[in-house]
Amino acid sequence: MDYKDLLETYEKEHNHPLKPVNIRNAENHAPGHSVCYTCGAPSKYLYYNDGIRRSQLKCKVCNSVSQVHRRYLSVTKYLCPHCGHALFLWKERKDCSIYKCDNDNCSVYTSNKKNLNFGERLLQSVKSSQFKLHYQYREYHFTNEQLIHASPKPYSNITNIRNSLNTLALILTFHVSFAISARKTAYLLREVFKIRLSYQSVLNYCEMAAYHCHKFNLAYKGDVDNIQAGDETYIKINGEHNFTFFFISAKNLKISAYHIDTTRDTLPAAIAIKEAIRTASPNLKTFIITDGNPSYQNAIHFLNKSLDDKLKLKNVIGLQNLDAISTRFRPFKQLIERLNRTYKFHMRAATGFSSRNGAVSLTTLFVTFYNFLRPHMSLDYKVPVPLGFLNGFDTLQGRWAALIQTAIAI
Repeated sequence: MDYKDLLETYEKEHNHPLKPVNIRNAENHAPGHSVCYTCGAPSKYLYYNDGIRRSQLKCKVCNSVSQVHRRYLSVTKYLCPHCGHALFLWKERKDCSIYKCDNDNCSVYTSNKKNLNFGERLLQSVKSSQFKLHYQYREYHFTNEQLIHASPKPYSNITNIRNSLNTLALILTFHVSFAISARKTAYLLREVFKIRLSYQSVLNYCEMAAYHCHKFNLAYKGDVDNIQAGDETYIKINGEHNFTFFFISAKNLKISAYHIDTTRDTLPAAIAIKEAIRTASPNLKTFIITDGNPSYQNAIHFLNKSLDDKLKLKNVIGLQNLDAISTRFRPFKQLIERLNRTYKFHMRAATGFSSRNGAVSLTTLFVTFYNFLRPHMSLDYKVPVPLGFLNGFDTLQGRWAALIQTAIAI
C-alpha cells in the first residue's frame, strides 16, 4: 500500500482530506525520521500506541503497527529442523558460530532427556551445562575451497643446479634419511667426497627437491585403510610454535596426510583429514582415531556435510584406558605417537626453522623418505608404499636419484 493512494481514497469517500495526528504534548511526537513500514506514511501521521514504553507506532492512514527500532523486526537466521523453533546464537567462536534450539518441547530435547540414567538426571538438575540435550547447528566461517594443503615453494628450478643428480641424492641421503644437519652434510661432502658446497646450498637443494617430492607424495600415495590415526606435534618457526598434523594408515603404516599450520584449530584439522581420505574408496566408512582435541570433532562435523556421515571419530583420552573406546583404539593411537617421535628425531638436527617454507620442505622430504624409502620392521622390513622402479637400486642414494627423476617428470 502507498499512503498517497490511501489519502486520495479517504478524501474521495469523506469529501475532506485526512488530517495529521493532533498531538498536544510535544514530547509525544513520533520521531521525525520514522515512517510507517506498511504504507510509507511520514511521522506526522504516526503516534505512539503503547503508552510510556514508546516502542510501537500506529499509522493513522492504514491503521497498521510499526516498531520504532528495526531490530524488533529481525527475522531469525536458522530454524530447528525438528520442531521449527527459531535458533538463537549460543556461542561465537573463531572457526564457527553455534546456534541452539531452546524449545523444551522439541523432540530432540525430550528424546535425549529420556535417555539419561538416574545419576545423569541428578547431575543435569545441578549442572545442566554438562549435557548437550538441545539441538545445535554450527555455521562454519570457512568453506571447502579454503581447505588448501601446505606445500613447499621452489627456491629455484631444480634443473639449474650446478651439480649432478648423484650429489643431490647424497644430500637427501645425509640430510633427510640420516637426519644429519645441513652444516654436517656440507662437511661430509667436502671431506669425504671432495664436493665443495655450503650448508645454505644444501638447504636450497632440499627446497628444490621438496617441491617435486610433494607432488610425488600426492600422486603415489595410493589407497588408504578404513582406520586412520591422527595427531599434531609442534615445531619452532622463527622462535614461535607451529603445528604439524599427521595421519597414518593403520595397516600399511604409510603417512596419508601432513599439514603445517600456526594453530591447532578446526581449519588445519579439516585440511589434514580431507587429504587423509582423498584416495579412499567412495563407499568406505573411515574411523578417525585422535586425542581429545575438539578441533578434530568440529572438522569431522564439517566434512560429513558433504560425505554423508562416512567419517566416524573415536577419541582416545589420556594415558590410561578408562573407557571402552580408549581400550579398543589405544594401539592405533600409539602408531601416531611413534610417528611423532620419528618425525621429531629427523627435525631435531634443524634446531628450528627460520622460514615456514623450510619447515614444509623438510617435512615433505621426511614423508617421502618414510613412505617410499624407509623399511619398517613391523612390515617385514618393507616400505609402506613399494615402488617397482626402485627395485634395481641397491643404495639409498640411488633410490633417491631415481625417485627425484620420476618426481620431476610429474
